[in-house]
Amino acid sequence: MQSQLKASPLTIEYHEFRSIRVEASNQTTPTGLLSLRTVRNVERHNEDLRRWMVDLTVDFYNSDEANPAPYSGSINARGWFTVVDGYPNEKHATLIEVTAASILYGACREMLANFTARSSHGIMSIPSVSFTPMTQVTSASAAKPKTHSKKRATK
Repeated sequence: MQSQLKASPLTIEYHEFRSIRVEASNQTTPTGLLSLRTVRNVERHNEDLRRWMVDLTVDFYNSDEANPAPYSGSINARGWFTVVDGYPNEKHATLIEVTAASILYGACREMLANFTARSSHGIMSIPSVSFTPMTQVTSASAAKPKTHSKKRATK
């Protein structure tokens, strides 16, 4: 059987976590549902149009205050990405908005799982999400980049 893997047109240069805040519920055995909100900020480098920065914030909070989830909080990660030479310019933004955001979201999921593994209510894994293209991306020289939010209630 042949492998169906191929190299991605996107390279992650570097990523970092800029903030992590996790609060455990005061209840002994909380069973409430968790809601999510993600916010992406995307900026393209002014001179090298193949280079991009993505800032992703994932907020997780109680769906119902009367029945709290085990944890609530927020995590923010920032990554720098490069699109390979030859990849069509008109497809760069969608690649970054979807794939780069997904890479950072996976890193956030792993960091939260590691952090909560030693916390009072055990490991928490935020659910998988699907990012969609944003409507507009600004350059790095713009005063305020556009954002896109997505909400999803999960267990």
